[in-house]
Amino acid sequence: MTGKDKKINTKSDIRVRFAPSPTGYLHIGSARTALFNWLFAKKSGGSFILRIEDTDMERHMEETISLITDSLKWLGVTWDEGPDIGGRFAPYRQSERTAIYNEYAEKLIAAKKAYHCFCSPEKLDDKRKKLAEEELYFKYDRECLKLTEDRILQNIKVGLPFAVRLKVPDDKDIVFKDTVYGEIKVNSNILEDFIIIRSNGRPTYNFSAAVDDILMEITNVIRGEDHLSNTPKQILVYEALKKDIPVFTHLPMILGADGSKLSKRHGSISIEAYRDDGFLPEAIDNYLALLGWAYDEKTTVFSIEELIDKFSIEAINKKPSKFDYEKLLWLNGFYLRSKDDSIITALLSEKLKILGVPVIELNSKLPKIIPLIKERIKTINQAQEIVRPFFFDINYPDDIKDYFSGSAEETKKIIETAAASIAKIKEFTISNIESCLRVLAQGLNISFKKYAETIRAAVWGSKVSPPLFETIEVLGMKTTIERLKQFSSLLIDIL
Repeated sequence: MTGKDKKINTKSDIRVRFAPSPTGYLHIGSARTALFNWLFAKKSGGSFILRIEDTDMERHMEETISLITDSLKWLGVTWDEGPDIGGRFAPYRQSERTAIYNEYAEKLIAAKKAYHCFCSPEKLDDKRKKLAEEELYFKYDRECLKLTEDRILQNIKVGLPFAVRLKVPDDKDIVFKDTVYGEIKVNSNILEDFIIIRSNGRPTYNFSAAVDDILMEITNVIRGEDHLSNTPKQILVYEALKKDIPVFTHLPMILGADGSKLSKRHGSISIEAYRDDGFLPEAIDNYLALLGWAYDEKTTVFSIEELIDKFSIEAINKKPSKFDYEKLLWLNGFYLRSKDDSIITALLSEKLKILGVPVIELNSKLPKIIPLIKERIKTINQAQEIVRPFFFDINYPDDIKDYFSGSAEETKKIIETAAASIAKIKEFTISNIESCLRVLAQGLNISFKKYAETIRAAVWGSKVSPPLFETIEVLGMKTTIERLKQFSSLLIDIL
């Protein structure tokens, strides 16, 4: 039975899996694959399985397993079965399933659908080089398929290393229907008898993935487009073992904004990096869902509940998606602004604690600061940079010095009168601070815009700050006066 002939599964039958290799961080593409599988399982009332494909010992990094699982949990992508919680098809790490793969390889050998191959890597390389000299394509010539049973047993007895190859049927059309790319047909003559068990006893990807999907009763395989070329080989494994073929969905590529393959030069590409950069998981989920899927032509913002309700495999398109960092920033800003101030306060507080800001200072200032910056911020890290002058000493950049160098005398007068008057404010409230500064500007016959610009530069170290009166109130009288005097001293140096 092929994917195109398979009947639609009832909701309780559907089983999908996410099967990362622990060779690095959880990247954007893999995270999208996990999310789409999870959404499909949630929408259908099915099961989402986490399987760790850790048979590539050369690239394996054990510590990245926890990085991957932690990132998934941060995104809210949880699993019904997996290496940490078990399940009826445990174990869920391929490195612990070697005996299973060897058992199924032996079954295929016994059925004459696979065979031992004693050709060494060196021998195969020599054959490949000779054909390359003649500009011919290398395809294994089935030399070991011709070996007698006695010769095979003798080779094994003397300890000659061997791999196991699947015997690919001759001139067979391998046909399957992908939900994104439609019907795909590949003739078996372009495939060689591919290795399913390496000479070190480890399975190859196409064999272990197919065997695990069979044994774990996976009904729908949802994965990246880069796996499309693996599908014909896996279908041959299914057919050799006389098992039903799952429904395949291959997700479109994710490209950088310039149309090239997404890479580090386009910015952060791992979920861990975005988490550390102060993004919210719901913003990442929302954006990932838009990479290859759309509910309609206008809706951009979806809660996780809305994604589960509206997501469908049929709405995935095969056009490559372009990763738009600015759109992700916009979404994150939208979600931040929708948060209660107390939540933003808690998130920002954690960042500032790491920088050494005392908890008592955070508790007294942040509740006043958040309303001042909330509409401007797009990430928590950006918020952290914006609020730094509330907690740390400031430096005056050269552009500020240059800006006031031509009017240093007048500026110094503004600063000195402001410092003296602010020191006399009895109740240091926003309204009293505003009244004080406006009276001073009027007394000096200076437009308040220019007056405020000068005070802002003095107390904030920039021509742009959060609302001025509120900023001064949060800074407090002592710090405000200290900064005014500091700026006045700077002006003396200019003069």
